[in-house]
Amino acid sequence: MFNARLKTHHSAMAEGAKYLLGQKDLVDIIQQNNSENKQPATIYIHVPFCSKICSFCNMRRSLQHPHEKYADWIVEEIRNYSGYAACKELVFDAVYFGGGTPTTLSKEDLRKILRALKENFRFTDTAEFTIETTITQLTEDKISMFEEEGVNRFSVGVQTFHDEGRRSMNRIGSGEQAYEKLKNLKKADFATISMDLIYNYQGQTTQDLEEDLEKIVSLDLDGFSMYSLINMKETKINEAQGLENDEKMFFQIAETMEEEGYHFLELTKMVRNDPYKYIMNRHRGGDTLPLGAGAGGSIYGLGIMNPINLEEYYTSIVHFKERKGMLMNNAYKEHVIFKGDLQTGYLPRNTALYQDLEAYEEMLQKLIAENYVIKEGAEYRLTHKGIFWGNTISRELASMT
Repeated sequence: MFNARLKTHHSAMAEGAKYLLGQKDLVDIIQQNNSENKQPATIYIHVPFCSKICSFCNMRRSLQHPHEKYADWIVEEIRNYSGYAACKELVFDAVYFGGGTPTTLSKEDLRKILRALKENFRFTDTAEFTIETTITQLTEDKISMFEEEGVNRFSVGVQTFHDEGRRSMNRIGSGEQAYEKLKNLKKADFATISMDLIYNYQGQTTQDLEEDLEKIVSLDLDGFSMYSLINMKETKINEAQGLENDEKMFFQIAETMEEEGYHFLELTKMVRNDPYKYIMNRHRGGDTLPLGAGAGGSIYGLGIMNPINLEEYYTSIVHFKERKGMLMNNAYKEHVIFKGDLQTGYLPRNTALYQDLEAYEEMLQKLIAENYVIKEGAEYRLTHKGIFWGNTISRELASMT
């Protein structure tokens, strides 16, 4: 039914231009009260620095030491936002430090940002604070500080425990060092621990993959994200193995880890005990306040993208009242939830978005007949086959809205 597999949610949606209403001053939006908005919001903080560039990565980052004032800039940006009605009213349920590598920042810089967040915004009692990190940048003094400051979730970029695979990905440190770091972090028992796993890279065998999965199980990790290697022009790693091997390894992961008590939370994430509030709130259409150079999000229907250039980013903080965003119409939130349903393994609940319901019903019957989807009560859940092709299915269905 499908020939080319889309591997990321970024490529899974149809053209979004129809939702755009044009530029709007940020201050005009965030000075508004919106008493009807009771949904928990999230915060995304971008740290675009890396001590080494991984060969598979094309993210918004650069190989440089963090700017000495970067944390101060983020604190200033936090204070700028906090004075407006929207940010006084919103209650945040999750914070995600992404990158780049957030732990390239010093212990005191990270502490400074964490404290500024809590001093200036409102959080739920069970708010999730996630730090993305590599094993080498997650030092013991930073771990102690994170525990003191209430960080309760880590996303660790391991990718593989196999040294040959790690070398091909330009990872720092051995697989044994990665294993021991995760073991000690798990033993500390103050946070949810998740890791990234890359599969189907050149030279990887099913035995290599099996050993990676065994280590995840033996560590009793709360969850792991599973990414099939994507061939991108901007990256320097050898191309991934073909589609047939891709599918074989996906099913190996899905079947092995379900037997070990993991289940799919997203198309690319399996968990035992990881609610991952940040992404789940976003899938439900919650607002996301973006902080830091290169961070993106939306508040009250205004899409916001901070400049990635550090000088431009700092200028935008100094001249905060001149910031602009892209206003989206009311249907955009339904579009986000539509996408979120698919990313969490279900066909979209809101079938009113389809322009041609007859065409959708025809597609639905094909998906059922070919075992991409099964009916579960009043809903349609993706099978393992459907999850493997999930982003491709998402693209097909989105094009019908």
